[in-house]
Amino acid sequence: MRGLWMAGASLAVMMGASPALADAAAAPAANNEPSMVQTLVVTAQRREEAIQDVPVAVSAFSADSLKTQQIQGGADLLKAIPNVNSARGNFGGFNFQVRGIGTKTVGTSADGGIGVHENDIPLISSGLGDADFFDVERVEVLRGPQGTLYGRNATGGVVNILTNRPKDRYDASITLDGGNYNSQRLQGYVNVPFGDPFAVRAAVNVLKRDGFATNTLLNVNEDNRDLWQGRLCAQWKPNDRFRVFFMWERFREKDHRDRVG
Repeated sequence: MRGLWMAGASLAVMMGASPALADAAAAPAANNEPSMVQTLVVTAQRREEAIQDVPVAVSAFSADSLKTQQIQGGADLLKAIPNVNSARGNFGGFNFQVRGIGTKTVGTSADGGIGVHENDIPLISSGLGDADFFDVERVEVLRGPQGTLYGRNATGGVVNILTNRPKDRYDASITLDGGNYNSQRLQGYVNVPFGDPFAVRAAVNVLKRDGFATNTLLNVNEDNRDLWQGRLCAQWKPNDRFRVFFMWERFREKDHRDRVG
């Protein structure tokens, strides 16, 4: 069994609205007019900018892009990002590489060349290779050395996962998926406001699947999945210049996955 829990709190003063996806929405154009191109706002330089204007090698994916390109977790990012590779390491580790730089050292004191952040906070121990993306606003991958932006030196690059924050309106969603090998996936969230300044958001992701391989000696299935992820967020925003955000997250996996597959 492997478990990972993370709790974080952030205090923001003199700040504007949180980053969001900005669609270049306009009235339907005539047939002889060019169609509008959607603009994705990123914070790769600690300020909101259109991705076309950022002078950094960055790839960003909105929640819709992740779903359309079937990027379910960190291991799938190599499908859509150049110079990126990922593989299982020894003893259940995960080697995410950008331009050939990653985590090849085996040891508890090893420091990976790729920084993994959630809401701009560096994760000492991340589940990038095991956990799925769920209820996220967007995922940003910066290629090349990073240091001053996130407060943690990373010689290869940074993966920044930005989750959806509580909003001032009621909202809820649930998605059920099924497939072969008895695959069952449940994802959902609920957003509940309590008055104007306070709101709470809860999200969950559950995945169960039989193994792809068969151990002929023991006659049992191997490499199955059985994981549970949960996240609880609370936000207090009395005005546009002050905001307090708290997040608690839990990840649990109990299965017989191939250690280096």
